[in-house]
Amino acid sequence: MVHARLTQYDIVKSLFVADRAHLNRFGRPITYDNYVAMKHGPVPSLAYDFLKGNGKALSTYGLSSLPWTRASAEYRGSGCYIFTDATTVDEEAVLSQSDMAALDTALHAIINLSFGQVRKLTHSDPAYKEAWAAVGEGGSNPMSLGLLFDEPNFEAAKVVEFTSKQSSARESSDDEFAIPADLGRRKRSRAG
Repeated sequence: MVHARLTQYDIVKSLFVADRAHLNRFGRPITYDNYVAMKHGPVPSLAYDFLKGNGKALSTYGLSSLPWTRASAEYRGSGCYIFTDATTVDEEAVLSQSDMAALDTALHAIINLSFGQVRKLTHSDPAYKEAWAAVGEGGSNPMSLGLLFDEPNFEAAKVVEFTSKQSSARESSDDEFAIPADLGRRKRSRAG
């Protein structure tokens, strides 16, 4: 289900809730983004850079422009934007069924909560609380992947981080031993 009036807040909080839920259920996040603690809660760094239209992030990933329209939504708060007219992609080519279900569930939860309820939900997360305590009121600090598990698990976090790095290395490799591009899609067609 596509929601036409999503703000960057709705999007980043939905990604956080979905990544955390998927990590705990299937042992891996959906986005593999790096989360930081900021004033209004956990933020996926790369996704946030894309939402802001960060030129460096766009060029790093071979994009010349944003695949959506960003419009001011000051009526929703200072510095708030809504995102519409997104270029559609074949979600099943890049997301597993469990990815899509977790994202859909998280988005429905976030858009049905008030700002204060979302803030309470995300600010109570142990990974957020630890990272925010280290940074204070101004800036951001990386959040611990190990604390995103329902039961803190730093060994599992190392495996997830290693897997993410290996996957990125394979995707950028030109050599004959690179994993075929469609292998990830075949693997992800199953839940998890």
